Amino acid sequence: MGMSYNEFWYGDPTLVRDYRKAWEIRQHNEEWARWRNGMYFYDALLKVAPVLRAFAKGKVEPGKYPDRPYPLTEKEAKEQERQREEENFKEYLRRMEAESERNLKLREQAKKEAVENGRECHQ
Repeated sequence: MGMSYNEFWYGDPTLVRDYRKAWEIRQHNEEWARWRNGMYFYDALLKVAPVLRAFAKGKVEPGKYPDRPYPLTEKEAKEQERQREEENFKEYLRRMEAESERNLKLREQAKKEAVENGRECHQ
């Protein structure tokens, strides 16, 4: 567990409990790391599997690699979800602005054509 002989026999008895708890935390973290590595590997296999199919019809693209690590805690998961929603909202705004700009150009072009053809446009 990382406790020295002298600490065990001559040190504060509560240190044994603390060392044991620290050892359990390290074991827990190592197990999570092993599980996470397996999850990344499994995810990678799933994303590449369609490309490796021998009898695939047409061209098959592999899945997208995750753009960030998987969250380890509930707090990290909520923060990643908040960031994802913010990114989606910004993309939505960008698309709306582009669509608005395109509509404005179409309206101006229609006015210009109406004037050139001798028709008056009221908008």
